[in-house]
Amino acid sequence: MPSGSQKRIVQFTGFKKREKAALLEWLFKLDCVFLHDKKYRNCTHLIAKKLCKSEKFLAACAAGKWILTKEYIINSAESGRWLDETTYEWGYEIEKDTHYSAQRQSAPKRWREELARSSAPGAFYGWKVLLPAKEGGKRVASIRRVLQAGKATICSSRKPECDITHVFILNKFCPIRDKKCLSEARYYRVQYLGDYLFENEMQNTEDTQMH
Repeated sequence: MPSGSQKRIVQFTGFKKREKAALLEWLFKLDCVFLHDKKYRNCTHLIAKKLCKSEKFLAACAAGKWILTKEYIINSAESGRWLDETTYEWGYEIEKDTHYSAQRQSAPKRWREELARSSAPGAFYGWKVLLPAKEGGKRVASIRRVLQAGKATICSSRKPECDITHVFILNKFCPIRDKKCLSEARYYRVQYLGDYLFENEMQNTEDTQMH
């Protein structure tokens, strides 16, 4: 939680224009910085319409940031001050009548608490990653921001290191052909990031080992 002297830096995800405009009216009654950017920035608080796999949601989760419901903004504005985040956090209450698993619902709270407890800088800390460089465009750029938010190290495909841990594949495109550098690496579809954060799976059934 930010100290009293530190302003909250806020982003939204998942809201349509009308609802977002209404929330901004509440938000601007409070002392904060709002980032209009459609991409994830280094916010302190993400206000989410729902559980989702948007870039902002995944990145904030990987960085251990507060991911909160819109009621946090509304109730804080009505109180004239920022309220405690705890009861507004996604994952504070687990709904039973939903198609989302309890593990997925608890992901934002679980990662924030785990990263705070372990003092790890991010959910992907220790990963050394290769990404597709020639395909994907905006999608690869978005994946890169999520990985960087979780403190993964992005390696160059031109000068790959020999201890790469994760190779991400988009449309069956492999970022490098030199398998000597990848003998210990595992190959993943890009969807694995969401699976890892929401389900906290250490391995994915779609992974393939290449030697």
